[in-house]
Amino acid sequence: MTTRTPSRGRAFATPELDREIAAASEQAIVMWRGERVRFDAVPERIARIDPRDARDRLYGAYGEALEALNPLYERRLAAWKESGDPVAVEAKRGLDPSALAVRLERFSLHAETSYHAALRRYLALIDIEQGDATEADLWHVIRGGAWAQWFGDREVARAVGAAGRDGAQVGDLDGWRAAERRLAGEPQGSDPTVAAAISRAFATVAGSPEWLSEELRVSPGEVASFVDFAAFVRLWRIRRLIAELQYELRLYATDEPAVQRAYYSGIVGHMTGVSVAEAGYLAGVDAPFASARRLQSKILAGMIVEMLEQSHGALWWREPPAAERLERLSAAPRMDDAIAELGYDGLDWRPVLRQIRTRLIGEMSGYGGPNITTRAGTRKV
Repeated sequence: MTTRTPSRGRAFATPELDREIAAASEQAIVMWRGERVRFDAVPERIARIDPRDARDRLYGAYGEALEALNPLYERRLAAWKESGDPVAVEAKRGLDPSALAVRLERFSLHAETSYHAALRRYLALIDIEQGDATEADLWHVIRGGAWAQWFGDREVARAVGAAGRDGAQVGDLDGWRAAERRLAGEPQGSDPTVAAAISRAFATVAGSPEWLSEELRVSPGEVASFVDFAAFVRLWRIRRLIAELQYELRLYATDEPAVQRAYYSGIVGHMTGVSVAEAGYLAGVDAPFASARRLQSKILAGMIVEMLEQSHGALWWREPPAAERLERLSAAPRMDDAIAELGYDGLDWRPVLRQIRTRLIGEMSGYGGPNITTRAGTRKV
């Protein structure tokens, strides 16, 4: 008799717990200076705060809210484990999380120096040393407020339309992140990973020097600095997902919350270079190995962008043949079919690394970067 591999829905479905978590999250409120702030809106509020001590206080309050929700997350984790070993189940479905983590160790090693050089540069701009930074500080950096004047609603709408995108709901996001979200649009396609990869390919346009200068009409003097910034954010997101994947491999192997918390803050903090509150050790795990699926889509997006740039030029979003290629890709029934359409025999992280490294200022200046002046003095970072 043939044993059928359970689908994701049957293996790890916890609809009642999911609804309970969603309801609790919607009702959760964080009090901040007399204001009731929605729980899901707190990270964005933290990102918009300039004084560091205020960021730290709100980040601490956010951690307390996470702790209040953790019993629900713990119940869901226990339910997942009762349904089977997530690592084994995913491996049977064709996604081997352990093998993916091993392959991506090379990506992490190749990007290590450039990531930390860029991280030091951007933290120095807000007068923070890398070893003293928290996740809240990084959220503030990634908001990219220094370039807000170039990302007005009217200008972004015109530039997004020029890329052939209809846009999407952006929620609380503003500035360049809203532009990125509108460029990504809503994923559409036969396979969810392929659909997400195509959306992410369009999202990378927000960091393209050609889109910035030709469509958004950013000043030439500002383009290079923003391109560097967007490449840094892209690298941070991938490293964070790799850390989450490595953490999940350990999460399901132990039932000790104290150990799980230590794994989370240690692995994610080490990979991202900032201190991460252990209270979030379950909040970001919305489904077993969702981190692996997101990594697949980001790597595939890099492969798609490389194909489009090589075949249709740096302004590929303007070219009808490029749209036709993307249409064929979106129709691929499985990720493997999309990979074959691109001319590969498997996922390849090298294209995305090449795209990031060619846009980082630190890469082009021998990792030296500019001189940054802070209250601690002037130094090369």
